[in-house]
Amino acid sequence: MDFSLSETQELIRSSAAEWLAERSPPDFVRAMAEDDRGYTEEYWRELADLGWLGLLIPERYGGSGLQFADMAVLLQEWGTALAPGPLVEACVVSAYITGCSVSDRFKSSTLQQIASGESVVVPALATGSTDDAGIAAHETPAGWVMEGSLGFVPYANSADLILLPASTEDGIGIFALDAEPISGTVTKCSVKMASGVPTFNLELNEVVCPANAMIVEPSDAIEVLQHAEQLGATARAIQMVGAGKSVADKTLAYVKERRQFGRPIGAFQAIQHYMADMAIKVKSAQHLANRAAWSLDNVSDPATLSRDVSQAKWAANKLMPEVCWTAHQSHGAIGFTWEHDLHLYTRRVLSWRAEYGDVSTTRSHMARHVD
Repeated sequence: MDFSLSETQELIRSSAAEWLAERSPPDFVRAMAEDDRGYTEEYWRELADLGWLGLLIPERYGGSGLQFADMAVLLQEWGTALAPGPLVEACVVSAYITGCSVSDRFKSSTLQQIASGESVVVPALATGSTDDAGIAAHETPAGWVMEGSLGFVPYANSADLILLPASTEDGIGIFALDAEPISGTVTKCSVKMASGVPTFNLELNEVVCPANAMIVEPSDAIEVLQHAEQLGATARAIQMVGAGKSVADKTLAYVKERRQFGRPIGAFQAIQHYMADMAIKVKSAQHLANRAAWSLDNVSDPATLSRDVSQAKWAANKLMPEVCWTAHQSHGAIGFTWEHDLHLYTRRVLSWRAEYGDVSTTRSHMARHVD
């Protein structure tokens, strides 16, 4: 398995690094963390014009038809810059679920709208639970009537569609819920997240959806949800690696400049140990994340794929917060101030750690594959 970048991947990496340095500086990241939407329409349109929203979407639907390993290059730069917006939610997880739709018409129109930036589609899956849907759907002559609650749905206030699992008489299916339901009420309760991502708990009260609202039937839904979770977990692991690498690089630069007792603090052995420890942790997590991305494109055995993805997310969950805490120690008091950018990375990494499989969940998944 070769993790060196292809010509296409290097082009994605270099263009993303240049664009994000200009369009997603720390001031913009801070502003979007306080913004109700979490990103701007102009910013999202620019991403669509660059073709990044459709990297994983087949060419016949207006995308680029690239592999996950290609998207992984963009995701790492996304994590490095802490770039805002539902890239993973809409263009990785939701794009995959939409591509599994039983309706060719829904699949075609929705994928084209995702790639063009016309529609934002988010999944209600970030907590990584496929066992308890939380929503009950009953089929009636008027359509599907939905009742229940959903927790921690990102960007629910700006999404055009929410993809959610719901329990039916035949098992769990996946439904597409319009932002403006036909009837009934959807109550959105904002949840303050350390990451700054707009997140909501949803309450559905007799919400009526069209008869064709079920896009993945119960016979396939669990398998689709599990793979969607794997895509989200790998994407988050890669973003966390990008953030961790940025933290390590910034900390190394800081200890070379910060002076105490007449010399840079990087000259002290304890600080050198910190720098080596951070580098090892980033490299270890990056290797596992790269392997998971490669496996998503190349591995057909479910057990092997589950193991690779779980190891990658577990390593990122465990190691990247440790890198952030070591960075805070190395910076001293200034690293804990609101004016310093370090806390932006720490808060985002801690939030990503809980999404698509936390430490306990990923450890349990890995244990299933121990002989």
